[in-house]
Amino acid sequence: MPKFSGFHRLVKRRVICILVATTTQQQLFFLTGKYTRQELLEIRLREHFFCPTCQAPLLLKIGEINIPHFAHKTLSTCQHFSEPESSLHLQGKLLLYQFFNQLNFKAELEKYLSEIRQRADLLVDKKYVIEFQCSTIPVSQLIQRSQGYQQLSMYPIWLKGLKEPCREGVGLLHLKSHEVAMMQKVGQLSYILLFYPPANQFYYYSNLFYVSASRWVGKTKSLSATKQVFPFALPKPLSKDEFNLVLGIFYHAKKQYIRSQLYAGNRVRNLYCRLCYELRLDVTNVPNLFGIPLLGAECFKQPAILWQLQVVEAYEKGVGIDRLIQTGKLTLSDSEKQQQAIDLTANYIALYLKYKDKTVDNSNILDIVYDNYCKNVGKLRK
Repeated sequence: MPKFSGFHRLVKRRVICILVATTTQQQLFFLTGKYTRQELLEIRLREHFFCPTCQAPLLLKIGEINIPHFAHKTLSTCQHFSEPESSLHLQGKLLLYQFFNQLNFKAELEKYLSEIRQRADLLVDKKYVIEFQCSTIPVSQLIQRSQGYQQLSMYPIWLKGLKEPCREGVGLLHLKSHEVAMMQKVGQLSYILLFYPPANQFYYYSNLFYVSASRWVGKTKSLSATKQVFPFALPKPLSKDEFNLVLGIFYHAKKQYIRSQLYAGNRVRNLYCRLCYELRLDVTNVPNLFGIPLLGAECFKQPAILWQLQVVEAYEKGVGIDRLIQTGKLTLSDSEKQQQAIDLTANYIALYLKYKDKTVDNSNILDIVYDNYCKNVGKLRK
């Protein structure tokens, strides 16, 4: 199997680069590493290639840096390849194709689905669609593509392409909106699957806790393709020590938020200050039960400390959470997440009521919040 190197951008203009072509005999020809560069050079002399979608002539490019690939001879208007593809993208698709074949799954590369006029990066066993996304994509387009596959009773799995290896461990993650849209769930645990072609390595962002806008706390863990399985391995819940790191990041975010509110100007009109006043709390030292990490909190736009104060105030006044949402006082990130918000706030209120009259300090807050986390993910405490 020839080794291909180089992950430079292949094109600066809209030239579509692909790994599948149709021959003069109307047969599909795949660039999956089966042929050496010398063999491809010989094939190129005697064969003509065409785009399997738009039928336009293709060039078989066999350079010394980028992996062999097909490209449209002229500036392409081909509708079924969404974007010009980088060498990283092509190499990633090729490695994923080889990964599935080594596990004896039937993988089809760059499979065009005429019913929905979409082309999947990989179709596995005619059931799973693997989309390997290396560039930014509008969330609406990502959702639309996923819904198209679901119409055909296919299960879409999005993998984020990586140009560099990730730093492993628990920490703050800055996620773009389309990366959040790639999120998958197993029970209460959210995760994003990533792939790093230069090392043939998968990564997981797992146990994702929403902080604000593009900031999340999660665990990053690598898994070599040689140890990966399919369906893909699922991430494990956090240990107590790992969860303590999550709690520490949330504590720091809470302090930052409080500091920003104290310098925000008019405290009478400041929502945070008003909530503290209503609940008779010290604005500079809010109790430990406020601002804690809870899975599923991405249903709210507000940071943890703010929505948790709002929920407790509403409870004390006998106002239902659904009413709080309807009036817009609690802002949902998506209108379809109302039930998730109701379940989340019910879990939080139960936790708050259990401990509000007890001493909750730095010595026991970890046990309290970690016990709640374990209960939600079905993990047995050790």
